Amino acid sequence: MTSVSVQQLKRMVDSGVLERLHHGLYRLARMPEDVHLEERVAWLALDPDVVVWERLDQPVPTGVLSHRTAAGLHGLGDLDADVVELTAIRRIRLSLPGVIVHRGVLSREDWQLVDGLPVTTPARTIGDLAAAGTDAGHLASVVRDALTRGQATVEEVLTALAPHAFDYGHRALDGQGFLEVLIAQAGVPATTLALADLARKNTTTTAAGATATSVAAPDAAQLSIAALMKAVTESPQARDALMQSLAAALGQSTASPDADTGVGETAPAPQPADGTSTTGSGRTARSARSAKTADR
Repeated sequence: MTSVSVQQLKRMVDSGVLERLHHGLYRLARMPEDVHLEERVAWLALDPDVVVWERLDQPVPTGVLSHRTAAGLHGLGDLDADVVELTAIRRIRLSLPGVIVHRGVLSREDWQLVDGLPVTTPARTIGDLAAAGTDAGHLASVVRDALTRGQATVEEVLTALAPHAFDYGHRALDGQGFLEVLIAQAGVPATTLALADLARKNTTTTAAGATATSVAAPDAAQLSIAALMKAVTESPQARDALMQSLAAALGQSTASPDADTGVGETAPAPQPADGTSTTGSGRTARSARSAKTADR
């Protein structure tokens, strides 16, 4: 690799050929705009002595973009990413303004590439945000987006949330309860009835040869959100059937329950051809007439 002296770099910067981004970091001037330039510069600055392709070949490339920055790169939630956040495997201090470097344990399963940048996975991002004490409202929006867009499975989210459940007022390690509250806080979508029906179809085993019966839509307050999201995000068949179930559920919700089921109406008892009543009172009346005839 050909080396470039400091004087040569300075001349290229002065002449407009290069643009200095940070100590030891330059780029060609007049390049197309990079919407993730700040994030890219911060990550490169973690280890400027190693070229990008070598760092990305490592199980952990010194550090990765994480927390609110990772959520923004994944398009999750509505957090204000006013600073660039990274997680590194060793203590690193950067002189870049608006950059926070967390120290933590990382493995290859904890990060993925997003637009050429190493970023914590959605599940790891949720765990990092919960560990950092992100307010429940913003955390709920991240969890909602990760699940509804299929970027994380229910099991992954439960695993990420469980260690932090107690800090948010839940029972220790109660990832299930924590997830339920976050989903409810994020707001249940208008497709709740259809999704609930779909989840129950995918989680309930019916006896072979059983007669199909019509079941009323379940109450939204009684939903098992984890089962609901699991059925939708992890089952291709569930996703394929979602629109059909949605259309059916929304169609039923616009009709009057009384009109559809006849609830509140009492069907008249069938009458025999001779006009006599088949009720208990009718039988009593016939018995009385028979007794009077016998007396006469």
